[in-house]
Amino acid sequence: MLKFLSIGIVIVIILLIVLFRKSIKPFFRFVFSKAFLINLVLALLVLFLVPYFTLKYLDSYTNHGVKLPVPNFVGTSVNDIDQMAKDNQIQVVISDSVFSDDFPRGTVLRQDPLPNTESYSSFVKPNRKVYVTIVKQSGEYKEIPDLTGDFRVSKKIAKVRLEMLGFQPFFTPKASKDDYVLELRHNGKVVKKGDKVLKGERIEVIHGNGGGGVPITLPNVVNKTVADASQVLSLAGLNVEVKYDGENITAEDSLSFVVSIQNPHPRNLVQGMIQTGSTIYLIAEKGVPVQDTITSE
Repeated sequence: MLKFLSIGIVIVIILLIVLFRKSIKPFFRFVFSKAFLINLVLALLVLFLVPYFTLKYLDSYTNHGVKLPVPNFVGTSVNDIDQMAKDNQIQVVISDSVFSDDFPRGTVLRQDPLPNTESYSSFVKPNRKVYVTIVKQSGEYKEIPDLTGDFRVSKKIAKVRLEMLGFQPFFTPKASKDDYVLELRHNGKVVKKGDKVLKGERIEVIHGNGGGGVPITLPNVVNKTVADASQVLSLAGLNVEVKYDGENITAEDSLSFVVSIQNPHPRNLVQGMIQTGSTIYLIAEKGVPVQDTITSE
């Protein structure tokens, strides 16, 4: 079978040569001509050199084989990430910002891709982008709830509602027959329902002391620390204002201050009696207790 197939192929080739004998000679003359050989060489050069240099360029453009570990930006301030990114030869893009009470404003909360760690390998090419989410630098404002309207609430309920909104309430008692909230203040200014205050701010809750302004014996707090004196007077239903005698007083310094002057003093009052809800003015000095004095101021 193969023998007959081979004979058939030879016969076909002979027939083709006979039929196209006039065209074969010019064809071979063209194939071996100088012009054809030059074009063939040029075509082969283009065929091999273009892909070669293209791949070389792509390797350079894409930094083939070069990789950098992704640094950890989480917990970093937004003011520091630019320099940190520059030091690590990458770019940082702030893709989102959210509110958070657990971290300072401008702190990075999340990043993509994740940082490179011993348990998680994360690498990028030089000058690539890392996307981060930060805590909003402008605070979130919340509306003051209705605590002093027709349906007044107790200081306990006011505390719960204000804390749920993210405020920090502190309380100032005032003579009254009940403990309802009488007024709300922010930085000394009265605030009402619907007013917007920055979340996290301190809100002063002025409330009734439930004593109705009944007369009580005024405690003598001279020589007591400011903290102890304030606690004693507050438990008695009295308001307290303290003036610290000194300069550049810090919160830590104030812990070591003792009351040197109390106004009014029990000895300045008839039978040492005063009404609940009254304000007691204290002057405090740093150091050891001082000799009790009487003031007529």
